[in-house]
Amino acid sequence: MQEVRVASPPASLYVLTKFSNDALHSRSAISQIVYRDGNILGSASKSFGYINGNCSIIVVNPKGAHVTKKQIESGFEQILDQCKPGTGGGNLPANEAVFLNIGNRGIKQYAVYESDFPFRKEVCGLNTNAPDTKKEDCVKAYESFYLGGEGEFINDGKLMSSKITKTYKSCTVSISTSDGSNITATGWSVRPKFDKLLDRCNGKSGVVSLKEGAQGDNGRVFLKTRSSIPCGLEDPKKQVCY
Repeated sequence: MQEVRVASPPASLYVLTKFSNDALHSRSAISQIVYRDGNILGSASKSFGYINGNCSIIVVNPKGAHVTKKQIESGFEQILDQCKPGTGGGNLPANEAVFLNIGNRGIKQYAVYESDFPFRKEVCGLNTNAPDTKKEDCVKAYESFYLGGEGEFINDGKLMSSKITKTYKSCTVSISTSDGSNITATGWSVRPKFDKLLDRCNGKSGVVSLKEGAQGDNGRVFLKTRSSIPCGLEDPKKQVCY
């Protein structure tokens, strides 16, 4: 794998090239980033990505830095220029607390998690080596989620969170955001989607993405059900989870 260091500006991007990519697809993915008034990136989305064609772009902003659309697009252009026709990434020259990456679309098992996958389209049976769940156990797990004063999901510490998981006997249910921001979805608004997911997947693992319910401008919500046995690889006693 070739390493390339950009000569300018001084706080330059560090990039790696490996796979070919289409710059037009990359720019289309970059154009999907949502900004706030004044073209400033919101601080709630800590890590997010967008897809177009075979291109995947990722922005990692763990400290919630307020950077501009122009700075983000300029950083991506440097990657496209230095890595063509490859993929790469590095810290944003204008603010090194922000990391940018251009890569390729993931394997098919992760398609439901990509930004261009249809909302509210259930995907069943992705996990392997797992026994079926019992519907009543999944319902019990869902109903054990704590809810705040406005019905929003909160964790066991009664705080907002980016991911909350509950298990009851055969079933584990989790709700999470795609961008690491807090969940703002309410139990009553998600419940119909949960019931539909259970009915559609009929004991198999299930996942569905929801457009609303993430605090971050660039986030969405994932609702998942699976067997309660642990996840792992190359272990006959564990399920392979996606």
